[in-house]
Amino acid sequence: MKTEWILCPFCGSKTRNKVREDTILENYPLYCPKCKQESMIKAKGLKITIIKEPVTLVGSETNSLIKNLIGNSMEFNLSLFDYYIRDSLGIFIPILERIGNRAINHKHPAYEIIINFDVHSFMPKHYHAEITSPNILHNNAQNMYCYYIFIDKDYFEKRFLMYSKEIPVFECKQFEMCSDILKVLNMFVFEYSKCMMNAELTLEAQTEIITHWLIRSLFGETMDMRAISSNYSLARAQHYIEQHYMDNITVEKLANLGYMSKTSFNRWFKKELGITPIEYLIEVRIKMAKLMLKRKENQITEIAMRCGFGSSAHFSSCFQKHVGLTPSEYREKYND
Repeated sequence: MKTEWILCPFCGSKTRNKVREDTILENYPLYCPKCKQESMIKAKGLKITIIKEPVTLVGSETNSLIKNLIGNSMEFNLSLFDYYIRDSLGIFIPILERIGNRAINHKHPAYEIIINFDVHSFMPKHYHAEITSPNILHNNAQNMYCYYIFIDKDYFEKRFLMYSKEIPVFECKQFEMCSDILKVLNMFVFEYSKCMMNAELTLEAQTEIITHWLIRSLFGETMDMRAISSNYSLARAQHYIEQHYMDNITVEKLANLGYMSKTSFNRWFKKELGITPIEYLIEVRIKMAKLMLKRKENQITEIAMRCGFGSSAHFSSCFQKHVGLTPSEYREKYND
C-alpha cells in the first residue's frame, strides 16, 4: 500500500509522520522538528488539509493590518519572514535560512504580487513577477529569492481605474518588472525600519509609487521606466536622448556630452543599462511613436519623421521588429 511522508506546511520539510491510502485523521496536531511549528491537520488517504492556524506573536495592531492583507491564509508563517506593513501595503521578505519551498492552496483578501529575483527575465535589467487578484485560490510555492507584496483591494483598484475602464481578474498573471523596483521597495523598508521624522508621509508617497509602478508594468511599460544612471556621463546622455530623440543623434555626440571616449561610453552604457546607446535611442523613438499612433490625426509618414526615423520604410521595419506589429496594425488594434 502506498505511503507518503507528511510535509510541514510551513518549511516544506518531512515531519516524523506518514499517511497511507487508507489513513483517516481528524484534528491531528502536526509538529515539525525543523521549524518547530505546530498546525492542526486532517487527512483522508493521501490528501492532507490544514484546519488550524498557529498563534502569531505580533502586536494586535500589526496583526490586524496583516490579517486585512493576507487574511487567514495558512501560507504565511510570520516567523519565516521579515515584514513591513502599512494600511494599504505590506512587503514580506523571506528569512533565507529558514524558509523552504512549498505549495499550499490559499487565497488572500488583497492583491498579491510576487517578484522573483532568481528567475532571469528575457528583458535586460528586469525581474520576473506575477500577480493574483483577491480571493483567487492559488498554490504558488514560496521561494526565498522572492519579495511578496500585498496591496489593499480598494487602494489598488482605485489606482488601476486611472489606467483602464475595467479591472481584470488576475490568476497568477506573469509580467516583467524593471529591476529598479528593488530600490523602491528597499527604500520603503528602510523608511519603515528607521522610524525617521515624518515617516508616515514618506511611506504614503512610496506606497503610491510602488503601486503605480506595478500597474504600469502590467500594461507593459517596464522599458519606459528605466532608472536614470547615477553616473553623470550616462545620465547626461539619457536626458539628451529623451529630449532630442527626433534629431540625428550619434554615439560620438553622446560621448562628448559626458566627456568620454566613444569606446568607454559605449562600454559603460551597455554595462549599466543592458543595451547600447543606439538601442536606447530606438526604444525612446518607438515609445513616442506608440503614443502618436494612438491619435488618429497623425499620419504614419509624419510620425516617422517626428520620431527621428529617416523614412517610413525604416520606421515600419524598426517598429515591427520591436513591437511585433506594423504601425498600421498597432493603430488598428489600439482603436478597436
